[in-house]
Amino acid sequence: MSWYDFISPFYDIGSAGSGGPRRQAVAQLRLSPGDTVLDLACGTGLNFPYIQEGIGEQGLLIGLDYSQGMLAKARRKAQRRGWENVRLIQADARTLSADLLKEKAGIERVDKLICTLGLTVIPEWELAFERAWALLNPGGRCAVMDWHMAGQNPFARFLDAISRGDVRRRCWVPLEEKGTDYSYSTFIRGMVFVAGGSALEAVTSEHQEERAVLAGATERKEVHHGN
Repeated sequence: MSWYDFISPFYDIGSAGSGGPRRQAVAQLRLSPGDTVLDLACGTGLNFPYIQEGIGEQGLLIGLDYSQGMLAKARRKAQRRGWENVRLIQADARTLSADLLKEKAGIERVDKLICTLGLTVIPEWELAFERAWALLNPGGRCAVMDWHMAGQNPFARFLDAISRGDVRRRCWVPLEEKGTDYSYSTFIRGMVFVAGGSALEAVTSEHQEERAVLAGATERKEVHHGN
């Protein structure tokens, strides 16, 4: 039994104060009805009610977690609420791929990606983020919420011990580097952050032709003025 399997019955009690930052993280996704959302390290499904409000019955919510105990609790929540649009995947986040999503959920890419209180815990968290980010559709949105404390004060050491993680990780940095329309805010006396960013839109052949026409017009205009 893993550590998170062991603490899964009590996890929601310990996370009772995280509702506000979680709502802010989900708000960063800018959800629309019908969106497909990947909740990375979804745990017991604490984000699910907020996500369901945005995607509606026509959307798809994929929750991935390494702990079978956490997923069992998330599954019970989905069943009680009648959420038939939830797909749960038990897997190591470092093994994420389009093939895995296709096999387990019937899709290869997602519209939105969220990870709350996960990147400080996942081993090789940068790799896990890279793999998840690669599954975002062009123009898709990502949100990250997590702890961050640079110093090892007693509370930070307590969090590291109870989560088996490292709250010194700067988990927003990959999103800041990759995302456009980036935002960052803090909560709980600056110890919790919420960051959001978007994947670049795909450049279609039509857009490429438009850019070529505009570039040609600009060049002709410059030549004309030069003469």
